This record gives sequence, C-alpha cells and structure tokens, in this order.
Amino acid sequence: MSKLKQDLPSEEETDEDFMTRITQPRIWTIFKSEFIFQVFIDERFDEILDMFKNNYIYEESLCSNNSLSSDQDSIDQFLYLIKHWISDTLSSIVIEKSSGKCIGIIVCRFCSIEDNSLEFSRLRLYEGEKWNIIQNFKNYLSQKVDIYKYYKSVAFFRVYAWFIIPPYRGQGLGKKLLECVIDQQLPEMVHLGCNVISGIFTNKKSQGIASSLGLKTLYEVNYTEWANQNNVVLTENVKPENATVSVMACQITKK
Repeated sequence: MSKLKQDLPSEEETDEDFMTRITQPRIWTIFKSEFIFQVFIDERFDEILDMFKNNYIYEESLCSNNSLSSDQDSIDQFLYLIKHWISDTLSSIVIEKSSGKCIGIIVCRFCSIEDNSLEFSRLRLYEGEKWNIIQNFKNYLSQKVDIYKYYKSVAFFRVYAWFIIPPYRGQGLGKKLLECVIDQQLPEMVHLGCNVISGIFTNKKSQGIASSLGLKTLYEVNYTEWANQNNVVLTENVKPENATVSVMACQITKK
C-alpha cells in the first residue's frame, strides 16, 4: 500500500496536502484490503437513512418482532430519531472500496451522568404505536441496569444501532466495526471520564459477537415473555434466536 498523505513528514507536506488531510474522514482501519472503516460523514446521510429504511426496520429483531415496517408513523419516528442520533458524529461506517458503497454502520452516542434526559431513562411518548412498544421495552431494560452506578462511571458510550446489510454478512465486518469502536474510538473518550461501552443486543448473533469482544451480560430477558406480560401482540414467526434480549457492557482499562 502506498504511503498515506497524512503520514508524510511535516517538512514534506504542502499546503494542499495539509488541507486534504484535515478534511478527509478519519479512517479506523482497512480490512482485508477491501473495506474501509471510518467515522460517519454528513455526505453519507441519505445513504445511511436508506439503509435503515430499506433493511434495518425489516431485519433488526425488535423491529421485525413488532412488525414496525407496517406502521408508517413508527417508521417516520424511528428515522427522525436516527437523524438525531447520528448527528453527534460519533458513529462509524463501513465502505466497500470497489463500489464506494456504504454497507454497514454502528450508531454510538456519548452519554453523561450530568445529562439524564436520555430517551431510555424516563417514560416518554413517541409517534407510532409500534415504536412506542419498542421504546417502552428499552425503558424497562434501562431501569433494570444503571450503567453509571454499576461501573462507577460518569459517562459511557452507548450503542444505539449496529448493522451490516445482508449481502456482506459472514465476513467479520460487524465484529470489526464494533472492535474499532472498543479499541480505537472509546479510548479517546477516557479523558472525559468515559471508559465504558454498553448496548442492548437483540439477537444471539450480535450477543455472541459482543461477548467475544469482552462485553458481558448485565441483564437478560425473553422478549416474548415480556410481550405476553404486557399485552403486546408480536408477529407469529418470532425466531428463537431473536427472542432473548441482553443488556451488555464492558469497561476498558487506561493504557
């Protein structure tokens, strides 16, 4: 691989090189020489929204279990929130080099104990019946696990969404995406008192990947049982691998 411009010694760097370097999106890694893992940039906004609209709402476990795609108000509410979540610019994406297409994303946000207005920390009404069901369930989980108290931390990194589009699965891309956040992005937050990453993992596959990277299960619940107890009608074909939902987290050590 040729030497990257950002690696040139300062005495060799022209003004043009400098401007190119500081305006380029930050790259976490290049995987298998085919996939670029980098920070999210606004130019990819519409592409990411299409990914959530055309894939995520049909395939993510809680969305599919609740038939979110059948409720336009819920779809609109979800896409509105996605726009808000990724506006923090702490999310990362995967790009296929050959096509230039974005094929995956992990949406993360910095959560501080000083800001307790998180949507999971208190009951809140949203547009859309299906989305309210999902958020009520997540609110239930947030009440079961206090990440700040458990890790004695003033802040943590929350995973809001994590997704690779179907044709590119099975290549380790999802794992590498989460790994980049844990090993490269999170350590940069330590000076802000943030050395914990946590998320709600909604199927066996994602739970297995998270576990392999050091996240441990803090609370686990069978979603079908919760739904029955709360008079929530689910789809008839809830798969066993999509029935268990886990709150998982890990704390990194200072280097």
